[in-house]
Amino acid sequence: MGETVLIGKHDYVTVITINSPEVRNAIDHDNMPLIKQAVEACGEDGTRVIILTGSSGEDGSKPAFSSGLNIKKALGNGMSAATVESGLRDNFHLTLKAMRQSPCIVIGAVDGYAAGFGCDLALNCDLRLISDRARFAELFTRIGLLPDGGGTYLLPRLVGLGRAMELILTARDVLPEEAVAIGLASRVIPHQTFIQEVLTFAHDLSKRSPLALRAAKRAIIASLDGTYEQALDREAAAQHALLSSEDGMEGFAAFLEKRDPVWKAR
Repeated sequence: MGETVLIGKHDYVTVITINSPEVRNAIDHDNMPLIKQAVEACGEDGTRVIILTGSSGEDGSKPAFSSGLNIKKALGNGMSAATVESGLRDNFHLTLKAMRQSPCIVIGAVDGYAAGFGCDLALNCDLRLISDRARFAELFTRIGLLPDGGGTYLLPRLVGLGRAMELILTARDVLPEEAVAIGLASRVIPHQTFIQEVLTFAHDLSKRSPLALRAAKRAIIASLDGTYEQALDREAAAQHALLSSEDGMEGFAAFLEKRDPVWKAR
């Protein structure tokens, strides 16, 4: 996949690491397609849970999930209003859509700064586990812009309209305790044991039925734009499909026999 994006396999869990610590894992037109390719490959190779994170470098002194767009590199490539729009539509947004559409559960493991597009990248993950030195910032208005990675759609649905409005307009930092309190993240983990605890969480999650995880993710995402009645219809149809599967019968059998289920993803 290239040195700027590292891939690690751990049974049913795949870790995708943005590996540009010298620019605090800034994203660009080169590494975003690599993330997309890695996510899509996970959807085909039996991966059930993806961990998306950022490298802290060899000494770990400047942790970051992603500091956002690599502006210096973009300017060097002739950045203009037109190239930014085309880059979003034809590159960056395709990666975000791949994450949302992936059958895998995507965990954003945020250790350090998640700023600008890096913040939006974290918001596009299904879950966010953060370290005690994490920071989120939709910093776009500081430079006269607005969120362009789905932030205006996702943030209000995570933290509520009023708070999302405040965070986007002020572009202020959100520290770990507040992030959990407002629903931006699920839990705070000490940075010393961060990746180990995230891996443990991901492995535990990967033991659930892959068909059920996939169906639940799709139903939850679809519910964001539908009515209550549509959500009920989706749930009924999905439940029928799950109960008609081999895994559906296995789940009941394992429960009755008081053993761990053996999932076959079919």
